[in-house]
Amino acid sequence: MSYKAAMEAAGARVIAFETFGSYQGDWFAHVEYTGVTGIVQGCYGSCSHCDAFESEFGYREDECNERYAEGRQAETCTGCSVARADYQERLAAFGREYLDNIVTKEEAMKYAKRNEEWDMEAKEMIDWLEAQ
Repeated sequence: MSYKAAMEAAGARVIAFETFGSYQGDWFAHVEYTGVTGIVQGCYGSCSHCDAFESEFGYREDECNERYAEGRQAETCTGCSVARADYQERLAAFGREYLDNIVTKEEAMKYAKRNEEWDMEAKEMIDWLEAQ
């Protein structure tokens, strides 16, 4: 699963999604959600504790949640059914948090250019945004 999957679980159509190895580990998504089309931006950090997605979904204490996340849930296991529903609900809620911050291409471009002088990935982010 991923940030893209979370936004899709929340009901967004993800037109394009890309990650960049910039200083903060940025990602951008071109989305359509509730009649609004624009850009969503997030960071995945440099470690599991810095990555909001991994922090939320990467550590499984419940065996059924772990099996579901790995795609090996047991169809007859009540725990797996509950874990699947819970996971999808949490995934959608996580995605909605990002979809509350859809910005214009111009606003996203300002963000991408903020460290252009020294961030070697800035050019790739700018080029990707221009193509959207």
